[in-house]
Parts: sequence; C-alpha cells; structure tokens
Amino acid sequence: MNAIDLASRLKSRGHEVEIYARPGELITRITEAGIAFVAAPGRKGKRVAPLRRAALAREIRRFRPDIVHTYEAPPTVASALVAATVAHHNVTTVMSMHVPDYVPGDVPLFVGTEELAVAQSRRSGPVYLMEPPIDTDADVPGDAAEARRALGIDQSQFVVVVVGRLSEEHHKAAGICEAIEGLAKSDLPQPVTLIVAGSGDRESDVAEAAGRAAGHPGLTIRLEGNVSDPRTIYRAADLVFGMGGSALRAMSHAKPLIVQGRDGFWLALTTETVGLFLQQGFFGRGDSGGPDIASTILRLERDPGLRDEMGRFGRELVIARYSMEMATSMLEAAYAFELDRDIRFSVRRAYLFQAYLRYGRFRIAVAAPWLQRFVRWVSGRR
Repeated sequence: MNAIDLASRLKSRGHEVEIYARPGELITRITEAGIAFVAAPGRKGKRVAPLRRAALAREIRRFRPDIVHTYEAPPTVASALVAATVAHHNVTTVMSMHVPDYVPGDVPLFVGTEELAVAQSRRSGPVYLMEPPIDTDADVPGDAAEARRALGIDQSQFVVVVVGRLSEEHHKAAGICEAIEGLAKSDLPQPVTLIVAGSGDRESDVAEAAGRAAGHPGLTIRLEGNVSDPRTIYRAADLVFGMGGSALRAMSHAKPLIVQGRDGFWLALTTETVGLFLQQGFFGRGDSGGPDIASTILRLERDPGLRDEMGRFGRELVIARYSMEMATSMLEAAYAFELDRDIRFSVRRAYLFQAYLRYGRFRIAVAAPWLQRFVRWVSGRR
C-alpha cells in the first residue's frame, strides 16, 4: 500500500509511473489511482526465479524507466541481476525489520527505522530513513457510530481492531492468537468485538483460535479476510493493536494504539513510550516489561479519558513526522541522486557477485536447513 500511495503522489507531480507486480487484492487500489499496471508472471513466493527475471528484463526494455524502484529483497536481487544485460538505475525499499545481506551493497536503500539506518550505514550506496508514510488526508478520524452501523456492530460493544497480514513473519498471526486467547480467559467489563482484517499463511491458526473463543458470552470475533480499504474498520475502533504501517494508520485515525511485536511484545503508545518506537519502529521483540495484551486492553477499556489522550497524541505525531508529501519529496531527491550514478555493469560487478553468492547461500539454507545446522556445528557458529 505504501508503494501504491507513493506512486500515486509521484504521478500527481507529473512523473510517468508504472507498477509491475503479480496480480492481487490491491489492483483495484492501483486502477482507482489511475496508475498503469503491468502483471508480472509467477505464483506467490520469494524466489528469484529465471522466469521472473526474464519477464522483468522484457518490461524494462519496453517501458525504459529512468528509475526501477524495487520493494523488499527478492525483487531487488532480480533487478540487480537483470542489470547485467539491461542497464538501469535501481533504488530499493526494505520495510521489513531486517535487511538481508544479499541486497547489493551499492543500491540506494530506504529503510523504515533509525536502528536499521544505523546498522546499514557501512554500505557503499546511500541509506535513507523513510518511516512508513501515511496519507493523513485519507486516513482521518471519522464518525465511529456511523462506521459501526456500516459494519453491523452494536453501539454498546467495545471494539478492538487489528489490520494486517496473518503471517508467520514477525509472529503476526501468533500475536493475534495470543490476544484472542487472552481475551477469552478474561472477565470483560463490557462486551468486546475483536475485528481481524487480513489474511496470510497462518490465517487458519487465527480461525482456530477464534473458534476456541466462541463460547465466551461477552466476546465476538469477526474475521474479515482481506479488506482493500480498511478505513471504515479503523473508524469503528475504540482501540487498535498492530505493528508497522498498520499501527501508523491507526494513529492517523486518532485511535489509541497497542504496538505488537514478536515473542510476546506488547506496549501501548504513550508520551512515555514513544521514544522507543521512534528509534526501533513500531515493533518490538520479547518482553516489553509491561502487562500482557489482554490486561492492557482491559485497562484501556476502563479508561476512556486515557484512550482519547492517546488517540490525539498519535494523530499529532503522524502529521508531524510521517506525512506522504514529505516522503514523496525524499523519493524525488533519491531518484535524482541515483540518476547521476555510473551504472555500467563493470562498475557494479563486484557488488552483484557478492550479493548473488549470499543469495545462493540463503536459498540453500531454506531448502536444506539440516545442511545449515551441519555447517554451523562444524564451524562452531551459533
């Protein structure tokens, strides 16, 4: 969604923009923005397959872009390999909480947290900090009562919302299951509706957790699946939990936020905790030192004044720091810098060779984890 929104802003500034990707749920969002879309081949997955590289090369030859902006690591590797036969300028964004070592070291890189920017500072190519940009003109506070009527939710309910991928990555689905199980064991001061919007490789785990919680008389779980425009769901919420861009969108809607991480991380966004999130992003790992998710939800359920204060603070923070216009200007500056760079393959060969070796090692580790464990045992690495 960030890629589409930024592409739309670039188009509005007079640039010619095309999105090249596998077809999916967000095509409607692309076409409504008036952006040209070209479908990439292949099934879902993260492998840099020869079919995909060849198709990307053909599209670059046809469209002849000044800049190819790839999102996340596999497309970046594919673009770098294609550059061996079709020279082009490349910029990449990695909004994951880790930048794989097989991302070529000379490609200009956007990351989403200060921690990652510092960790990547030794790269030969420039590193830019772009915290997930939010369209604060579209994601705005709205009428919660009207949103609930549209969703068929009784006004007496306390509505908790999470919007995101139900995936193994970052333990997103595991955290949602933890929230469901915690609420199902709690004595709820008023009826709670938990709305889960999204799908992914672990959505069956979430469905099973929701099924186990079905007997709780005060708890309703709604699994909405993929929602192309979740603004109505955000507006219906009394409270949101989530991570990354989803957390920031909740803040833009002036909703109180509990930041979800992995390995049991839960921490409410307040004036006291914001410094941590500005450094590491709206994410975390392990014990946050605070109460668990169910206890945090129940505490905020009982304190509407605190919820209002948290919501106002989140909205002010997003407007001041995460605007889409600021991010678009940063992109234009990075593109201009990249266009001045020498992209002859002879100049890039060393970086590409190193990146491809590391990518090959990564694929072997995924395909044969036993071999990875053996190498670590022989080498003494942990």
